[in-house]
Amino acid sequence: MSFFRVYLLFGSLLVPLAGLTIPSAATPQNRQGGFTRREPNLYAPNLYADKIDFVATLTKLPGADNKQSHWELSYQLFFIPEEKYYQAVQSFPKGGSNPTPEQFPGRILLAEGRRTKSPLTTPQERTFTLTGVPFKQKIPDLQRTKFSYLMTSYSVKIFDAELKTTVYYSGIFLVEPYEDSNNQNQVAARKTLYASFGVNRDGSLDRSQMRPKTITTQ
Repeated sequence: MSFFRVYLLFGSLLVPLAGLTIPSAATPQNRQGGFTRREPNLYAPNLYADKIDFVATLTKLPGADNKQSHWELSYQLFFIPEEKYYQAVQSFPKGGSNPTPEQFPGRILLAEGRRTKSPLTTPQERTFTLTGVPFKQKIPDLQRTKFSYLMTSYSVKIFDAELKTTVYYSGIFLVEPYEDSNNQNQVAARKTLYASFGVNRDGSLDRSQMRPKTITTQ
């Protein structure tokens, strides 16, 4: 499998790692799009869900109606303790880096798998759901701090029979263990990790860790 540039997704922001600088005392993004001051090792076990789900979706594919189209997905879900995350970031070379999970020592594997999907005609056929992954119980109590991270490492291989093109991509998503709650200015335990992909007619691939709003063919 070919490997292309890896991108990190912080919250809803897509940031290429080349030239990326991460402040050691701030999380990358808050809900207003700025920076949130990080209080190191802030104990927050209430922000850790007992179990989390993983939903991977192929939101668009020009050749979705062609039965020869298929999608292969390999994934690993990790927890990265706050201290280990910032130690890893500080060790990256200046000028940018394309990190892999192996560059984050202390990561805790939550789940892994590989799936192949075909046909890809309906939204249901283009969605893979993994439910009930144990989370909180796998994390040592003292590591249940607010500013740790969840990592999704993925590799996709998508063959579009209409375009007669195979799209390869490998990368990682990073997101905090918490998310905005229904109460204003409040956060709650994150219960679902998303990985969404969409193939464009030029053969390029869209990627996101936001919950998909639409699932279409082109």
